[in-house]
Amino acid sequence: MNNELAVTGSELPILQTKGTYKYLKEITGNGAYYQVAWQKLADGYVALYGTAPIQIKALPNLNDIFEDEEG
Repeated sequence: MNNELAVTGSELPILQTKGTYKYLKEITGNGAYYQVAWQKLADGYVALYGTAPIQIKALPNLNDIFEDEEG
């Protein structure tokens, strides 16, 4: 995302340094969701991912089978 207005409009923090955040490639594959911030670079922005997992509500497993879907 190279448009500062688009990043600002996303209401996510814009950071000057990486700090405790990690790049996506550093956290992929572990199945967790992370807080996101944007780091401002000379040529645009890069998404940074926090180290604290975000707790999300688990929805009940709906195993409804409709008659027209039965095989």
